[in-house]
Amino acid sequence: MAGKGNFQDKMQQWMMGRNGSDDLGRACLWAAIVLMLASLGAGFLSTYAASVLSWLAFIFIVYSFFRMMSKNIVARQKENRAWVKQWTKIVTPLRRFRSRFAEWRKYHKEYRIYTCEKCGQSLRVPKGKGKVKVTCPKCKTSFTKKS
Repeated sequence: MAGKGNFQDKMQQWMMGRNGSDDLGRACLWAAIVLMLASLGAGFLSTYAASVLSWLAFIFIVYSFFRMMSKNIVARQKENRAWVKQWTKIVTPLRRFRSRFAEWRKYHKEYRIYTCEKCGQSLRVPKGKGKVKVTCPKCKTSFTKKS
């Protein structure tokens, strides 16, 4: 086991002063994986499209390793910050939508929403109570609905 620790020490020493893995590098690797899978699917349709996608995947892999091995850490950090800023602008609304949808789904599992036949007011009734008499608090109209 002495050889394994020695190799790890040498790798750590070799990577000192290099950028290493960051968000942009990982995004490039994921893009390469997606492009490789797309090239497999495109191979059934067109060999030209498959080769273009394969070359793009290769370019993303090379760029990712260039970023990892770069000793110009300041420039790579600047690029990474710009990437994270743009990526956050894309992902934040999607995360917000997902959490709102989860809240909506949870709410609609517990309650049934009806609309008052007279004034249009939304009325919330707990689910699973059988037939219930609903009274609108706005116009005091009553009607019977299944919950």
